[in-house]
Amino acid sequence: MSIRGYQQKLRLLHKVVMLVLLMVLAVQVAVAEVSGSWIYEKITVGADQQELYTATLQSRNSIHLLSPYDGLNRGLIMIRKVKSGEPEVLFAVDKGQFQIGKTIRVRIDGGNAQWITVDKPNDRRSDLLFIAEPVAFINQIKNAKKLNIAAQLSQNGEKIFDFNVDGLDLTTLGL
Repeated sequence: MSIRGYQQKLRLLHKVVMLVLLMVLAVQVAVAEVSGSWIYEKITVGADQQELYTATLQSRNSIHLLSPYDGLNRGLIMIRKVKSGEPEVLFAVDKGQFQIGKTIRVRIDGGNAQWITVDKPNDRRSDLLFIAEPVAFINQIKNAKKLNIAAQLSQNGEKIFDFNVDGLDLTTLGL
């Protein structure tokens, strides 16, 4: 297989994985009875049937945004890992758009607030951010109980999302 063919196959696989993840995330969050409980999934994706492990958490609080994003709006954290790959951490909002920036502010268990670097997705979605150093972030929250994430939302200023990260089972994710 040529390098170009391999790259095209990887791009297609990435798009399929993102679409499947977002669909699963939307369904899982919709059926979650209690905010603050991790939801674990094992999904088989792609033509080569790769196993993808996810842990998803919905914020305990909801925020209110201006129109057209008004109504119930929560934050979501997803940790995902392809069986043989490195983990990724995603931070998303139900509705709204993150103001373009390279950092968000986090506070873990009431400690000092710290700025962490985030990356935008390649598909230019504005409701999703990737934590730039996922392993370091996971190590910070794996034994924590509470996480606050403050992010700038377009036309709505800074909003704070409160997560109960207690009980994260990294073995379920293969970590």
